[in-house]
Amino acid sequence: MKECTQLGYQQRLVRVVDYIYQNLDAPLDVNTLADVACMSPYHFHRIYRLMTGETINTSIRRLRLSMSASDLIRTDNSIASIAKKFSYSSIEAYSRAFTKLFRQPPSEYRQLHRSSPNTLAQLSPQNWMKFQPLYDQENQLMYPVEITEIPTIHLIGVKHQGDYMKIGQAFDKLCMYAGSHNLFTERSRSFGIYYHDPKTVPIEELESIACISVDDPNQVIDDEQIIKLSIPAGRAATLMFKGPYAELEQPYAWLFGQWLPQSEQSLADHPAFEEYLNAPQDTAPQDLLTRIYCLLK
Repeated sequence: MKECTQLGYQQRLVRVVDYIYQNLDAPLDVNTLADVACMSPYHFHRIYRLMTGETINTSIRRLRLSMSASDLIRTDNSIASIAKKFSYSSIEAYSRAFTKLFRQPPSEYRQLHRSSPNTLAQLSPQNWMKFQPLYDQENQLMYPVEITEIPTIHLIGVKHQGDYMKIGQAFDKLCMYAGSHNLFTERSRSFGIYYHDPKTVPIEELESIACISVDDPNQVIDDEQIIKLSIPAGRAATLMFKGPYAELEQPYAWLFGQWLPQSEQSLADHPAFEEYLNAPQDTAPQDLLTRIYCLLK
């Protein structure tokens, strides 16, 4: 293991932790936290989750509630003002979240623990945030990763909103368009571009694009459902996975949770994308071949 490289990623996330602690009573958006970590927002969610064992939103929520518990004990501030301080829109929302974590409503917690000399010691910061890399815990499987140069790839695509496993609907629309406009050639390739970590972002907010490559994007007729885009030339880490699409989280966990922190590489500000080397229409699920790409700086 290249220890210095792993420490580099840990140190980036430590900066995020410091920033969160300093701004728990202020808005904390993912783009800002990704900037603090010097990571692409496309990859920050997944790297954070795999290196800490929880999503960034879970960390923020838990830390805010833990800090609010300290305020309940140490101050005479009203519960409404404490809820507002830690970015809850109402006492009801704060009370529900607090009760779920502490198994007591805020008023009862304040009354029970205010006079306890041991309570504050139990709320020490080291009990709030623990970095626990889950490389081996999350995924025992190993996958070979290659670094390669890729050319610019011109694409047309159809946007998909929601469950990644339903992106086939967008591919069906795209293939009907491409077939009717004679865009398929022996060089055509099929790609999916995925903008979020599906274990972090709510399923209804997931965004992706079903794509096929085209030789000349200028020959594509304007259509409101069809978008033109390209993948830039450059270095890319690639991983080949053989198996059902439903199991693709396994190689992603390996790539982001183990290979990347041990490598000497940094990810470019571009979402991960997949190339599908055969088709589910005529291939058994266990024989499907998917190549995962992550562009590198």
